[in-house]
Amino acid sequence: MEELEKSLAEAMENNNGPYLENDADADSALHKIQRLNQGINYVRKIAEQQIQKIVAWRDEQIANRQEAITSEQNLLQLYAEERLKNSKRKSVSLPSGKFGYRKQPPKITHDDTILLAFAKETAPQFVKVKESVDWANLKKGCTVDGDHLISQDGEIIPGVTVEQHPDKFYTEVG
Repeated sequence: MEELEKSLAEAMENNNGPYLENDADADSALHKIQRLNQGINYVRKIAEQQIQKIVAWRDEQIANRQEAITSEQNLLQLYAEERLKNSKRKSVSLPSGKFGYRKQPPKITHDDTILLAFAKETAPQFVKVKESVDWANLKKGCTVDGDHLISQDGEIIPGVTVEQHPDKFYTEVG
């Protein structure tokens, strides 16, 4: 890694001016970008290793505490069963909190295909119909003219805004 950092420092120092004068200067700039990208990748790799260590430590700490919470909750549940056995109450209130039982709603599952067939036949007011534009195919059949989208028939498509952008500069380093 020291070699990479040294190479990066040299590359930064050897930048003679604000302009490139020939292909060799341009190639040198691409080489600098390649070295800088290597440095970025190295930093990401080290950071990811440290993040993984921290995440593992965090998960272990949370798991230990969650296990202790579960153990305490089991003890409270046993106590609640005994304490509330002959009572109309469903919970116990204490200065540090409350514990007990709550009624749960039933779990209802459904088969959409069967339910849709039933609703179409007996309760059509509960059937939804959704309309939408097939944007991908609409766009394929149109052309852009300035700031308008034009249909195959030459009509301006309403509700469409076209925003032109300048060409974007890019670099590729191998």
